[in-house]
Amino acid sequence: MKILTQLLGQSKLGLVSLLLLLPIKSAIADDFTLETARAGAEKGDAQAEYFLAKCYAGGKGVPRDYARAAEYLREAANQGYASAQEVLGSYCMMGRGVKQDDAEGVKWYRRAAGQENPLAEYCLGLCYFQGRGVSMDIAQAVAWYREAAAQGQTDAIAALADIYLEGAPGVNLDYRQAFKWCQMGAALENGDCLNGLGFLYEEGAGGASQSPDLAVKYYRGAAKKGYVRAFTNLGRMYASRHGVKADPVEAYAWFILGSRGDPMAAHLLQEFTLHKALSPADQARAQRKAREFLAQRDTEPEPVKN
Repeated sequence: MKILTQLLGQSKLGLVSLLLLLPIKSAIADDFTLETARAGAEKGDAQAEYFLAKCYAGGKGVPRDYARAAEYLREAANQGYASAQEVLGSYCMMGRGVKQDDAEGVKWYRRAAGQENPLAEYCLGLCYFQGRGVSMDIAQAVAWYREAAAQGQTDAIAALADIYLEGAPGVNLDYRQAFKWCQMGAALENGDCLNGLGFLYEEGAGGASQSPDLAVKYYRGAAKKGYVRAFTNLGRMYASRHGVKADPVEAYAWFILGSRGDPMAAHLLQEFTLHKALSPADQARAQRKAREFLAQRDTEPEPVKN
């Protein structure tokens, strides 16, 4: 299991910060202005209230004020507006603009999930997986993840892939299920799922034929999405002659990239350096490769949390 986790990287499960779950995302046409939204809110228009919450959360046209945003979210949520309920749930979980209260957050997630809001379904599953605001219940977590995944919610799809790749209390490893969810998430360009597919093709597991070339393809796809452990996995593939043509310069470049957020890559990079696997000129080539890759990316890779 330890080796598998090292290959797959840090899963979301139990470790995704609920802080990542929201800036407020629009579920309405942004055809309000501040003036029309305020007028609508005075008449109890839930969409107008939600629009104003977005403005105060983002500091758009008004000073950023999470407490005011939460007030408008609550007004809309109390009228049954699912998107406002889901975002208010995240505010309660984070203590953003309101008193931090996991149970209150779960209450609002549950109300939004009852209206088939996919992000609320995923968040509710995550709460059950982590035991936040509810008793830990992996079966309930899986059930809610499945509800969200059925609507194409990518985090839920990745969560299911992780569960079946790594196992969880009461859930056995099931590479065939993992392959199914990884394929679905990879089609949506989810880095976690792309990396998982790389592992399955590298090992020839879950119905995936063993194919180093496909493993590299999917690891590269995950790397393009900033999935740090994929950098390390690519470095391993090129360093080990594991079914692909060995390329120490390529391996070193990927270890350089991975070392920015993955202790495993940092260790392998140090091993390369200590054993003088590359000449100074080749090290310089690898560093250029790493810089060129980063220059093509809009965002920095996320670090792996161990």
